[in-house]
Amino acid sequence: MPLQEPEAEGLEVSQQYKLNATLESLKLNCQVIQEYGIGGELWQQNQAKVEKTLQLLEKCVKLYIREFSPYPEKRKQFWEGCTLGKSHNRVLQRSQPPAYLLQAIQGKGDPRNPLHVGILLGYRFAYLKRFLSRFKLPEDCDVDLTAATFG
Repeated sequence: MPLQEPEAEGLEVSQQYKLNATLESLKLNCQVIQEYGIGGELWQQNQAKVEKTLQLLEKCVKLYIREFSPYPEKRKQFWEGCTLGKSHNRVLQRSQPPAYLLQAIQGKGDPRNPLHVGILLGYRFAYLKRFLSRFKLPEDCDVDLTAATFG
C-alpha cells in the first residue's frame, strides 16, 4: 500500500463511507417498499431488476474499496467516472452517449479501469434513486431517499 498523507487517508475513508451510506439508503428504501407493499404491480415487475442492480452496486463498492481507494490517481478516476455516470443517466434519452460510456453502462467496460467502474456505479446509483423516488413512503418511516447521494 502506498504511503499517504493523513489528509488523504481521511478522504479515502470519507468516500468509502459515502458509497456505503448511499448503498444502505437504497437498500432500506427497497426494504420499506417491499414490507409495506408499496407500488403494487410497478414494484412487482421491477423487483428482480432492482435486486440485481443492488448486487451490482455492492460489487462495485467493494471493488472500489479494495482496488481503487488506496491509490489517489485511481480514486480520482473512479470519482470522475461516478460524476459522468450520474450526469449521463439524466440525459441518455436525449442523446447517444459516447462509446466508452455506453460500454461501461452495458457492463462491457474493463473492471480494472476505475473510470469504467465509476461510470457504472454512478449511472446505476442515479437510475435506482430515480426509480425508487416514484414510490411514496409512509410518513412514519425514518428512511430518506435524499440521503442516497454521493460525490
